[in-house]
Amino acid sequence: SFTKYNTGITFNRPDFSAALILMDKGQSLKASYFHTVNPSTAVAAEMIHRFSNYENQFTIGSSHAIDPFTSLKTRFSDNRKVGMLYQREWRPKSLVTFSSEYDTKATNSATKFGIALALKP
Repeated sequence: SFTKYNTGITFNRPDFSAALILMDKGQSLKASYFHTVNPSTAVAAEMIHRFSNYENQFTIGSSHAIDPFTSLKTRFSDNRKVGMLYQREWRPKSLVTFSSEYDTKATNSATKFGIALALKP
């Protein structure tokens, strides 16, 4: 028997993509949209609706290529979390990533910071 299953439909064009996905055994619906503004910048939005409690989640984000080896990504969500990611390819297929997330609801808690290193020989 299936323990998890999802179904969806997507519409793709050269400069944008839109999708509807029925998730969690039909308990949630996710709608997403991705738009390429120019060759180095893109924006995206995602909304998730849970049918069981009529709860909605909404997130918007952006991605910008600073140069061919460096990208900057941002994310803002309706639960008042803000995230940023800076990624640099310092050797072919080897990446260093710095990330942070700030929860504006929990002003007493510290901002989360992260660093990742991915090496390929």
